[in-house]
Amino acid sequence: MAPDLLTKIRADIELRLRELRPMLDEYESLRSTAAAVEDRTRAAKGRSSRGAGRPTRTTGSRKPARKPARERAPRGAAQQAILAALEHGSHTVGELAVVTAMPGQIIRQNLRRLTLSGAVTRAEREGRLAYALSPRR
Repeated sequence: MAPDLLTKIRADIELRLRELRPMLDEYESLRSTAAAVEDRTRAAKGRSSRGAGRPTRTTGSRKPARKPARERAPRGAAQQAILAALEHGSHTVGELAVVTAMPGQIIRQNLRRLTLSGAVTRAEREGRLAYALSPRR
């Protein structure tokens, strides 16, 4: 009885292997293609980097490792945040800095652009310069 059971199990395993072989071949093909694409991407990044063509430094002190770059906000996100804050009334640069959690210089740059485009107007509130949405907006 044991030899019959082993023969049946072996036959089941061989049948299953024959069913899975095409999938395994496709998996291996996809892995090699992904590796080739990754190699090409690395090579392209290496050619376009600023240090391309420069000799590598082998002696001397090493520079400390850079912190990973922060992810940038989408284009126009600062202006959208400022406009959203101004929908609730006029604000000074300091108030906008608190509401939007952006540095004052970034707010000033974007307010200048928004003023030039006509989306925002300057106003005076309690003797201080404030900004409000344009009435024609």
